[in-house]
Amino acid sequence: MRFLPGLLLLLPLASPFAQAELIDDVNDRGELRIALEGDMRPFGFKDGERLTGFEVELGELLARELEVNPSFITTDSADILLGVESGKYDVAINHIAMTPELKERFDFSEPYSYTSAQLIVRKEEQRPLSTLESLKGGALGVAQGSQFVDQPRTVEGVDLRSYPNAQQPLKDVADKQIDAAISDRLLIPFAIRDSNLPIKEGAPVGPTVTLAIPFQKGNPAFEASINLALQRIKADGRLMALSEKWFGMDASEPPKP
Repeated sequence: MRFLPGLLLLLPLASPFAQAELIDDVNDRGELRIALEGDMRPFGFKDGERLTGFEVELGELLARELEVNPSFITTDSADILLGVESGKYDVAINHIAMTPELKERFDFSEPYSYTSAQLIVRKEEQRPLSTLESLKGGALGVAQGSQFVDQPRTVEGVDLRSYPNAQQPLKDVADKQIDAAISDRLLIPFAIRDSNLPIKEGAPVGPTVTLAIPFQKGNPAFEASINLALQRIKADGRLMALSEKWFGMDASEPPKP
């Protein structure tokens, strides 16, 4: 198990009644339990019987740095954070945005990726749909559970339509049932390619979103260890290479203004 030099000397002494440190549990088990949905290209998905994708390979790299085995548990989105909170899973690596609300419930690793919302429009679209405000009077589709579902609600006059999955709004864009869809810019190239629909990437909209790894609060040694692991794979270029492999761009650093 890798620790920061002198880390244990810097941590407060635990009382006999203190909760066991997560890093000790991970080390004793010899595995890092990683929760993810496993059905979202290119983050994590099944290729035949094999689980693969950007966040799967990231989990493998982090476990290797921690000198334990990765144990991936695929589950639904409603269970992931509750499972981390209850201790059923050690971490979630599931394109989770580090929001102020979630930071009240969890501690987070350093960021491993950065993204933002982006529009998807019809291939022949000629209107200058460059902002959410430009969609006033029109209809915008978003998948239920998307981290970008709240952003359009701040704009009056946009007919926001919610869909049970990420594929249906793309079909409705192509069929002219809605004017655009909003999704994660890192997902869109894969979604467009897999859809075989006459749609294209639209304008990026909204602020940069930071993706990081949540875990139970009160585990400073685990936090230091997971951050050291991330720093190692950033420093030697492995994280950048992984990002370019799956996204076609380096999403490991914030986009330049």
